[in-house]
Amino acid sequence: MASPTNKKLPIYKRSRSVPFPRPFYKAAVFSFFFLLSVVALIASVITFAILLTQESAFLIVGMSFFTLFVWVVSLFVRRSASCPLCHGTPYFNSKAHKHEKATKLPLLNYAISNIIRTIVNQTFRCMYCGQPFDLIKPVTNPPVKKKAPEKKTQRRRRQRQKRS
Repeated sequence: MASPTNKKLPIYKRSRSVPFPRPFYKAAVFSFFFLLSVVALIASVITFAILLTQESAFLIVGMSFFTLFVWVVSLFVRRSASCPLCHGTPYFNSKAHKHEKATKLPLLNYAISNIIRTIVNQTFRCMYCGQPFDLIKPVTNPPVKKKAPEKKTQRRRRQRQKRS
């Protein structure tokens, strides 16, 4: 008698689809711009340390304001992306307990790790419920939109057409 094997499915088959992926893409793009602006700020500080000119000092000030602006925008956009299953914020760290399956990259936190995973392969794992999500996977059961209530005039027209 053959015994059933307990093979694990690959992550792309176990992952769920996201019904509305737009907030996740927006959060990933703005966070990517924030990370790029931090790299540019560090580069401008190094440039100032080497050159010691007034232009490089203005570059540091400009890059610091730009980095601050992009950080604030990405903060609000990252908080708007919520997990479809547990409604947690997988792109924004909180002091809530992390799931045992939650993963992070070395030297980074869970949120930045999820952002990098989303940028690289359009998947992420919610750090609160531990469920993997795929942003490319098609939705199997799309959410049903409620019909708008019919107006009285439209109902009367249909009734007249049925009588004729």
